[in-house]
Formats: sequence, C-alpha cells, structure tokens
Amino acid sequence: MLHQTPTPTTPSSPQPPASWLTTVTTREKAPKMTENVELVNKYGEPLRYDRNFQGPRQRDRSCTDVPCLILFLLFLGGWGFIAHYAIQHGDLNQLMVPTDMFNRKCGIDSSVLNKKYLFFFDLDKCIDPLVPITGCDTPQVCVESCPTQNFDWNSMRNTMNFDELKKRLVCKTDADKATIYTKGDIERAISENRCARFYFKSQQFLNRCMFEFSDQLCEFVPKYLLRNRRDSKLLLPGNASVSQEFQEMALMMQTDAQARVAPQVSTQQKEVDEQVGQCKRHQLNAAVIKEKMMQTDTRLAKLVGNLVARFYNGTHDAQRLGEEIVEDLVNSSTVVLLALVVTLIASLFFISLMRWLAAPILWFSIFGVLTGLLVAIYYSFKNYSFWKNTPTVPMHGFNVHEQIKNLLQDSNNWLYLSIFLCVCFVIILLLVIVLRKRIRIAIALTKEGSKAVSTVISTVFFPIFSWALYILAIIFAIGVGLYLGSIGQPSFRMVRRLTANGEVTNEPCVCNGPAINYTVGEACDPKIFQQYCHINQRLDNCIQTTCSFVEINNPTWIRWSMAYNIFGFLWLSFFISAFSDMVLAATFARWYWTFKKRDVPYFTLTHAFCQTALYHLGTLAFGSLILAICRMIRLVLEYIDAKLKKYDNTVTRAILCCMRCFFWLLETFLRFLNQNAYIMCAIHGKNFCSSAKDAFNLLMRNFLRVVTLDKVTDFLFFLSKLLLTAGAGVSTYYFLVNNPAVIQLNHNAVPTTVVVVGAFLITSVFFGVYSMAVDTLFLCFLEDCERNDGTPEKPYFMSKQLMKILGKRNKLPQRQRRSK
Repeated sequence: MLHQTPTPTTPSSPQPPASWLTTVTTREKAPKMTENVELVNKYGEPLRYDRNFQGPRQRDRSCTDVPCLILFLLFLGGWGFIAHYAIQHGDLNQLMVPTDMFNRKCGIDSSVLNKKYLFFFDLDKCIDPLVPITGCDTPQVCVESCPTQNFDWNSMRNTMNFDELKKRLVCKTDADKATIYTKGDIERAISENRCARFYFKSQQFLNRCMFEFSDQLCEFVPKYLLRNRRDSKLLLPGNASVSQEFQEMALMMQTDAQARVAPQVSTQQKEVDEQVGQCKRHQLNAAVIKEKMMQTDTRLAKLVGNLVARFYNGTHDAQRLGEEIVEDLVNSSTVVLLALVVTLIASLFFISLMRWLAAPILWFSIFGVLTGLLVAIYYSFKNYSFWKNTPTVPMHGFNVHEQIKNLLQDSNNWLYLSIFLCVCFVIILLLVIVLRKRIRIAIALTKEGSKAVSTVISTVFFPIFSWALYILAIIFAIGVGLYLGSIGQPSFRMVRRLTANGEVTNEPCVCNGPAINYTVGEACDPKIFQQYCHINQRLDNCIQTTCSFVEINNPTWIRWSMAYNIFGFLWLSFFISAFSDMVLAATFARWYWTFKKRDVPYFTLTHAFCQTALYHLGTLAFGSLILAICRMIRLVLEYIDAKLKKYDNTVTRAILCCMRCFFWLLETFLRFLNQNAYIMCAIHGKNFCSSAKDAFNLLMRNFLRVVTLDKVTDFLFFLSKLLLTAGAGVSTYYFLVNNPAVIQLNHNAVPTTVVVVGAFLITSVFFGVYSMAVDTLFLCFLEDCERNDGTPEKPYFMSKQLMKILGKRNKLPQRQRRSK
C-alpha cells in the first residue's frame, strides 16, 4: 500500500486522547484545538478518525459533479457554434473602417464615398502607445488612393513646376486645394497646416496609408544615414535643408526605405553619388546592417519618445531621451536577462530558506511597527506641547502650502494624532499578546510550506500552463466578440458638422427626389444623399452637412450571443484558475499526508494533474459557474450604472452603490470558499457542495487561527516580494554603476526599472504557489488535529515544531520514531 501508517505493536482498543474536554451537555467530547464549545455546536462536530483515510491517494475516487461537467461541455459546444457562425457571417472590415478628422467614415459617409483610405499628415506622431487612448495628434483625411510617390515641399519646390506640385498635394479638404493657384498659396497652405508638408510612398493597411517598406532610402537621404543622427544635416538636390519632421521620418524609415525622389541636378551631385555608393556598400554587408539595427531601433525609439513627451517638457529633448532609452534597453538586454534569471534562482532559494527566515522576519517586523508607533507617539506629544505653548497666527492664504502649515501648527491636531497612535499601539500590542500562539502556528505552517514547495519544485513553474490557457481564452473571446459585433446592417444619420469652436454649422443643404424627406438628425442613405442633396443651383455637394455612419444595428439574438460570449469567457477563466488551484492543492496535500516525507513520489504534480482531470472537472465547473454568475451580475450593475449616470438620481446611485459593494463582497467570499472547497475535494474526493460545507465548518471551528494565518502570511509574502524585488533592483544598479567598462549606458535607471518590474512579476508567481501551499497545509493541519491524537493507531502527520507549539507528541515506538 502507498500509505505507510505505523501499526500498533499490541492489540488494544482505541483510547480517547487526554486533551479532550467535557461539555456541559451530554454531547460527545470536542477536541481542545477548537476555539470554543459554541463554535463546535454551531458548525458541527470535529472530524473523526477514519482508518481508511489516505488523503489524495485514495483509490476509491469517483467522478464528482458530473451534471455540471456535462453542462459545461454543452456550453462550450454552444460557444463554439456561435464562434463558427460569427466567423462565417461577420466582416471585420465594418469595424476597422477608418475615421478622418471630421468624424467621417472613409468610403462610407456621403461626402467620402469614393475615398476609402485614411491619410496621416505626420505618421510619426501616431507611433505612440497611448494613441488608442488619446488619439493621433495629426490631421487625418480620407483619400481616394494612398500616395504612390514621395513628396517633400522644402526640397521639391525649386525643382518641380507648380502643376506637378499641386497634383501631389494632400490637403484637409478639396476646398483647401481648390483655392491654391501659385507656389505662394502652397507655402501658405502648408504653413497653416491645411496641406501636408511631406509624405512617403505608402501602401494601404486596413484602409490606412502606411509606409511602403523598401530598401532604397540611401538614395533619398544618403548623408543622414552615414552620420550620427543627432548631428547630421540631411542634404538633398539643390542643397535644400529638410525640415526637422522630415529628418525624423527619414530616420524612422532608414532600414525600410522609400523609392527615390527626383533626378539629381545639384552641383553637389558628385558628393551625393559618393555617399549613395558608400551606403549601398554598407547594405551589402549584412553583419553591419544587423549591428546597426541592434544599436538603434528607431521605430521603438520614436514610440518611447512620443510616450516620454507626454510627461516631459520639450518634444526634441523627449525624442532624444526616447532614443537613449531604447539604446540602453538594447545594449543592456544581456544584463537584464541575467538579472531576471538570478532573481528566479534567488526566489527559489529564498522560498527554501523561509523555514529559517520566517520567524525572524515576522517578529522583527512586529517589533519594528511597535517601535515606530512609540517614536511617532513621542514626536506627536512633543509637537503638541510645543505648539500649545507657542502662540501663532494662522496663515490666511488659500494655497495648499499655507493650509498644510496651519494644520501642522494646530496643537489640537497633534493631540488627536497622538491619541490615535496610542490606541493603535495598544490594540496591536494586545493582539500580539493574545494571538502569540496562533502567530507561532502561522509561522510554523509557513515553514512547512517552504519544505513542501522545495520538495516538489516543479509546482513553481506550473502557473505557466495556466497563463497559456488564459491567453488562448482571451484571444478566442476577443475574436468572437469582434466578429459578432460586425454582424448587422449599418445605420446612418443626417448631421451637421461642428466648427472649431464647437458651434453647429448652418449650411443650406437642400434634398430633393428620393431624399426630399431627409432632415437633420434622422436616418438617411449616403448614396441617395450624395446624389440628391445640394447647397445651391449649381448642384454643389453639401460639405458641412453629411449622411454619417452611426452604428451597426445588431440583431437581437446577436446581442444575446455577445452576452453569451462574455459569460463564456468568465466561466472559462474561472475554470482555468480553479484547475490550477486544485492541482496544486492535491500536490501539497499528498506531501502532508505522507507520513514519511522521503516517500513522497517524484511525479506528485503529474499524479495530481491526472487525478484532477479524470475525476473533478465537474467540481471545478460548478465552482467556476458560481463565480461567473456573480461576476456577470457585477458587470450588469456596472452597465446599468453607466447608463443611469446622465439622470443623476441620488437614490438610484445610492442603491446601485450598495448593490455593487454587496456583490463585490459576495464574490470575494465565494472565491475564498471555492479555494478551500477545491482543497477539500483534492483531499477527500467529494463533490463541490460537500467539500465547501466541510471546509467552511472546519475553518469556522478555528476562526481565529484562520484570520491570524491569513494576515501573517500576507504580511510575510509582501515583505519577501519587496525584499527580493528591491534586492534585484539595487544589485543591478550597483553592477551598472561600478562596471562602466563592461557596459556603457546613458541612463542606468532604464535597465534597473525593467529588472524591478520583471522581478516583481517573477516573485508574485512563485509566492502565489507558496501561498496555495500554506493554505492547503493549513486545512490539512486542522484536519490532522481533529482526526488524530498521537497514539500509534492515530499518529499526527504534522511537523514536530507544530506538535511542540500545541503541546502534543506522537507516542510511537522508538524504532518508528527513528525511521520517520
């Protein structure tokens, strides 16, 4: 048998443990470890000894909550059918239609029916991670086709005739272009930002004009490629100096260049040709190009620069800072990777050392908090005495600084603060004194968790499996949602454009024929509007009044399918989390309920994975369904709250606030209950309801221990993550500062910040597994206390330290004590 429980040396009838106490009624005896008789009476009798109990190793397991598993599989099948239907009938192009600066849908709205591509005046400004939130701060207009030639006004105005220049112009409106008759008009329109100063040959991507990637920029910007990008000056035919914006754009395109511009006619032709030849020779050398790309990824530099510019004064300095940040990231990638690997190893090592470090860290922190409170109390009383005996006149200014000084000079404020700190000190001190034994138990269980994780080290990498499933679920749900959102007929409405001041235009747009009933604010058809709505006798098209796209009218059942998709994602995500919790719980429970820890199987995690997948998927589906329903109700409440905000009803907002708070608390409680139910199911193999009931009763019979363990472990894990993260950051910064010969950077804080963020994520994952180990061992410990009494027939499985804290010991024969 797998379970090696010591057998009695002499036959004898079981004797009740000496630690049992007698209640005032005729009930059976309750164990001493329960908090009080009232809790025992309210939450059931303690667990009894069962000679057939073998923990997670029981061979008589059966499938639990099968109806819930069948329901879950049917639900996934329905979700798959909806996904198939959405992909077959949906069209993402309807959702991806670009919108210009005048809020017109390119190729859809009436005034741009024949212009389905979006052109950006300065695409540089769109290389920003905040663009989805803040938008792209550059004029955007609908065009019939993306540019097929390069254009730069500064370099071409003296080498091309007016007609060719006007033909290449891209302006905000057709009216802006129609008012241009001379090169002076072009200069004025470009200066007023009514027309684009430069652009590159482009290709459409999702109906948006993007750079056409090529390898011929050497002939277009030769000198710029051959010199330092911060100091060089781009020279083109005619010795024309290109604008700063064009230089930045040219830099960004240096490895994905554009087609060449006009023929070389400058007196500096020889110099340019020589530079072109040199650049081409560099292009032939793949190693040189690769090194150049590794040193400066200009697109990423532009993205970072645009992001920094939002928090940094001066666009030029921000762009330079962005380039330096990216350069530092590229150059320090090896150091960052090495630091993260060291952090990973250090986390594993630290978890192993927690069996010795847990107690010093916790007690030192507790005494540190108490000492800090004493110092704060002394400082507060000192300031109270000082300001009480020092007459002052309050400052009458309204700025924040003066108001803060008034608060600090008020003796009553220091008195109130002193009283508050004294109350906190007394409460914490009393809690430590009263709960000192339970704190010692929590520390001992933390040490046990360290041993369990160190024994089954593969558990710390198991969350990678859950992450992969999470990512797949997110991608699937988003894809289905987008396709569902594209099913339906587009709706249009006749609207008037707003001026720059936010005023509504008053264009005399008159509709005839089939559009005679069209009025502002009502439905319309863009094709009919374009044909039958005009502003004068010459039948000029309406400019300020348009038939604009509003939304896609989804059929009712499609809207229900969207809700089905959201609920499916919630259910599946909670199911994945539950599966991870139960696998880890089964692994650590197997470790605890193995009497001789050296007998723990090597493939414990694999056995727990298979056991969970074969027997308890129905239980996971049941628990995750409850959480998904609760989360769905919370989302509905958020939706209702967003819809009712415009009415500003105080009573309604108060009711919704209470309901949102209630369901948040309910979900928090259910998550706690579900986790413990999964642990009990992993141990005993019972269904969800029975496991949840047993876990709840067991925890409530030991309520103070539960609260103490939860807070102690949270505090310990927070300090541990903080220590490891800070250690990784400080070590990285110290290495970079003291080894300039190894690596030279512009800003040592850049790789240090990356290491700190990565270290925090790594430690969060590892200590998440550690936390699950402690929670599992805690339930096993409580059950061990109730089931066993230390006799040879019913020995304790807990560690010697836990038995010492509780005043218990195993009464085993000498030979078995040595072999344990």
